[in-house]
Amino acid sequence: MPDIKLICFDLDDTLWSTKQVMMEAEKQAFTLLSQNATVIAEHYDMMSLFQARVKKWKQLTASHPQLKYQISQLRRQSLSLVLQDHNFSQSGADQLSDEIFQCFMHWRHKPIYFEHAEETLAQLSEQYQLAAITNGNACSKRLGLDKYFTLHISAEDLGIGKPEPEPFVHTLKHFNVKAEEALHIGDNPSDDVLGARQAGLYTIWYNPKSNPWKEADYKASLEVDQLNKIPAAVERLQANLQMKP
Repeated sequence: MPDIKLICFDLDDTLWSTKQVMMEAEKQAFTLLSQNATVIAEHYDMMSLFQARVKKWKQLTASHPQLKYQISQLRRQSLSLVLQDHNFSQSGADQLSDEIFQCFMHWRHKPIYFEHAEETLAQLSEQYQLAAITNGNACSKRLGLDKYFTLHISAEDLGIGKPEPEPFVHTLKHFNVKAEEALHIGDNPSDDVLGARQAGLYTIWYNPKSNPWKEADYKASLEVDQLNKIPAAVERLQANLQMKP
């Protein structure tokens, strides 16, 4: 059996808490918006504005299904539509929405990494090629993680995301490795485990809360509850593969 040559990582909720970083980013963006659009502060708090944006978001994806994975564009357009509901011109709403989005993205890229995240990536990058595969809009280069990841694949870039096999197949082709020479690590049973399995990759389920596995039709190759257990898990998988005829 071939050795593992490529290890792919999910980002959100695998290397950091999405909720934590998103809440801070939303807070900072709402503060800036309130300062530049007092009418918004008069009608919304942070959560009610979020709900109004989600409603616009759903309307946009219903009328333009191709936007499903364009989350940055959806974020900007949904806020612009809310602003236009409060007598902003389209150009004014778009300009302010872009400014607020840049503020959001600044704070989006200030996550607090889970324990052992960077040391694990550093250790693995000495032996394996690493890639990031994400449905989110965090950028490995902007985070400084490009010193570990030599490829960053996002659903926005491809126009399709996990659990569809395309992001994984695209990554395999980039590195010119076979599916049985690759491993994907992530927290989401569907997006990460099922998605990677459908493309033929081995999988490690990152399960820090030790939740029970609920899927009857498939399972991960291995499971870890701490990121620093990943290198040993990869070695264990390698050993098991070498024992197969």
